[in-house]
Amino acid sequence: MMFATIDFQYQKSSEVKSKNEIKNWYNKYTGRQKKIGVNLRHFTVMNNGVKAGLQRNHYVLEVGCGIGTLTGLLAKYLKTGKLVATDISDKSIEIAKKRLLRHRNISFLVTDMQDFNQEEVFDFIILPDVLEHIPMNEHKVLFQNLSKSLKSGGKMLINTPHPKSIHYYRKNYPAKLQIIDQALPADFLLSNAYLAGLTLVHYTSYSIFHKAHDYVSILFEKNNLKDYSNKSKLEIVFSKLKLRFKY
Repeated sequence: MMFATIDFQYQKSSEVKSKNEIKNWYNKYTGRQKKIGVNLRHFTVMNNGVKAGLQRNHYVLEVGCGIGTLTGLLAKYLKTGKLVATDISDKSIEIAKKRLLRHRNISFLVTDMQDFNQEEVFDFIILPDVLEHIPMNEHKVLFQNLSKSLKSGGKMLINTPHPKSIHYYRKNYPAKLQIIDQALPADFLLSNAYLAGLTLVHYTSYSIFHKAHDYVSILFEKNNLKDYSNKSKLEIVFSKLKLRFKY
């Protein structure tokens, strides 16, 4: 936990930002999002979601939808499913609604997720490069709210920059960081997830834009109850023989 506490001091600004400051910053950031558009990161996150078990009939929650870049890909994929897309920026939501007007399976909501409460539960929750922009002191409540909103057996996929990538940008390109841009240590992230009743399925670092691994994909499952009955002796013997011949 020590590393998480240290890194919290290294947000782009050392001052704690108010909700209005954060909202207004992202309202202005919409111009940058329009310029970037849908890029390789969005397609990669979408692909990771499908590999993680996202189905076309799922009820999905997207946290931090921005102007709807990933949202459009999700809505198109969810042929018989539904999508709730949220963001702290009211201007982002306004733009996303206009961009994705043709999709009838999306509901938009302006929220910082601290008071998020919905009766229906989701099959799949996705946080596409947003967790690093939410103040770390809000993560505990965030994970608890998300877990309550996830059905038993449901999955939550988080995509976030690799902590070392954030450190690299902080040192070499600080102007490219957003109003809050935190490197998220694995121990800090996992501890909040476990406290909320989520079980880690995988934590995988990978590369999108740089030669070094610049992103991390993290998958959780709620109430991850597995079958721990014994394999047959024949299965165990066969597995052993395969490895014995190999090594």
